Amino acid sequence: MYKLYNVKTWGSLAPHCVLEELGVPYQNIWMTGEQVRDPKFKEISPLGFVPVLGLPDGRPIVESAAIIAFLTDAHTDKKLAPAPGEADHAEYLSALAFMSVNLYQMISIFYAPGLLADTDAEKATVARRAAENANALFDMIETRLGKEGPFMLGDRFSAADIYLFMLSLWARPSEAAHLSRCPHIAKVSAAVRARPKLKAALDAHGVMELGGYGA
Repeated sequence: MYKLYNVKTWGSLAPHCVLEELGVPYQNIWMTGEQVRDPKFKEISPLGFVPVLGLPDGRPIVESAAIIAFLTDAHTDKKLAPAPGEADHAEYLSALAFMSVNLYQMISIFYAPGLLADTDAEKATVARRAAENANALFDMIETRLGKEGPFMLGDRFSAADIYLFMLSLWARPSEAAHLSRCPHIAKVSAAVRARPKLKAALDAHGVMELGGYGA
């Protein structure tokens, strides 16, 4: 059985939803921010981040996009992603990597500008530029969805759409403003919220309704 180390509305939200959508057995371990920052947690998560997925053999794996890719590859019968070896699978991995490496990073910098700046003025500048860069990346996804959507893989709903939904919760200046500006992404978010299997998880994270994240 898998173990998911989970903090509400943090980066573990997407893997949590993927586990629910797959319908595979797992143990959900709710944590607080304080517990995540405990030095003991770094024994399983070197950077002290969630999510962490405990594998059935006890090994932990980290990084939300990697966890999602692993889960969908391990349970291809659930058809939440194209099968490995298919051209569409390459596109799926590319979409996850693009969002994880570029967009997630900008969002993280916005929320923690002190990683790259010292003074309050510097932090404000870094946060502003990170938000601008994140919105530019969202715009790229919006354009792609307008041309090739409605989902990240065209007509096929996949875990990549769940990942995009999670990132959209954190958009600046707010989720509502972001979805108003990006109507194609808004349709993806609405589709995720409409998935019956995800209702309990989204309710637990407080994001079933627009703006539930509080940002």
